[in-house]
Amino acid sequence: MLDHGKKWPEPVAWEDARVAVDGLAIVSRPGLSQFYVSGDVDAFLARHSLAGPVGLLGQVFGDRYALRLARDRVMVVGVGDDALVTGWDQAGGYGVTRMSSALHVFEIAGPLARDLVARGCVFDPHEPGPCSTIQFAGINVSLYCHGDPEVLRLHIDRGLASYLWSWINAQRLVKNSGTIPDI
Repeated sequence: MLDHGKKWPEPVAWEDARVAVDGLAIVSRPGLSQFYVSGDVDAFLARHSLAGPVGLLGQVFGDRYALRLARDRVMVVGVGDDALVTGWDQAGGYGVTRMSSALHVFEIAGPLARDLVARGCVFDPHEPGPCSTIQFAGINVSLYCHGDPEVLRLHIDRGLASYLWSWINAQRLVKNSGTIPDI
């Protein structure tokens, strides 16, 4: 009998997945708590002592921060599961949805990080935007700087993480690739 499983690549072992070349390092960042908050996001941020959300290529510091996804929606990263109650908060006017198991996070670091991002996006990678969500390599992601302008984090639907990893690794196959060395 024909084994269709052989035509698919092996699943990626995210704990070991990394790309490291001169000027560029890419790793998986598992274990981050991630929540979507919709509604009165200002009330939520104040209640949990979080700074205002950052947009595209905005810079965050520390382990707890918020990313702007839309006018009335943010992604909150690093707030512990025990500190938040999912569902609708009538008094606060916002809803909270746990997204930790639905999203995967990649960290792209080094002086060539923005050059790699420029390959996958149709925007000026040196100009931040009001919303952290953008299309990267044909899929929606949230993209921002974490701590250092040369450290970018990318949140993606977990089901598309293998695709994005393949896309990143395929960049080494591109001839005349400019300043990014072979990965």
